Amino acid sequence: MHTSRSLRCLFLAGFAWWSVPSMAGPTVVGWIEPVKVGSEGLVLPAKLDTGADTSSLHVSDIKWSRRESGEWVTFDVVDRDNRKVRLERKVERVARVKAAGGVQERPTVLLGVCLGNTYRVTEVNLTDRTGFKLPFLVGRSFLADRFAVDSSRTESIEPTCTTTMASSAIAG
Repeated sequence: MHTSRSLRCLFLAGFAWWSVPSMAGPTVVGWIEPVKVGSEGLVLPAKLDTGADTSSLHVSDIKWSRRESGEWVTFDVVDRDNRKVRLERKVERVARVKAAGGVQERPTVLLGVCLGNTYRVTEVNLTDRTGFKLPFLVGRSFLADRFAVDSSRTESIEPTCTTTMASSAIAG
């Protein structure tokens, strides 16, 4: 009886501890923020979109190639200083995305992304976003549990992450 009561108390204490919210809540950011992308350190203006699951990057001149390890793409990205950089990444999957003209198939790669002082490797689909105001859309999969987006704010935080081993590892 005594052991059962102790186990019950321990279980309830553990549940209470687990259900208490973290003291450090999400970082509040604006709906437009600069982000740093990849080990190359490209800084791009981005729309933070809680309605999109996956992030999407404007690229040009996509070239596909096949290697022993799978499909790869090379592509050009232009940063906020108008510097064009050629990147190469392994294709993780091909995303089927609903767009105005129907369904598009887009290569999806892993990219290191820095927002404020938070660095995460996330899936990013590559597409031509010429008709959009901003070249990069950051989706929920990156933002979840770390950021709260305030639609009345813009450009409230600069990316301060340093290049990490993780970003170098996915650089190709």
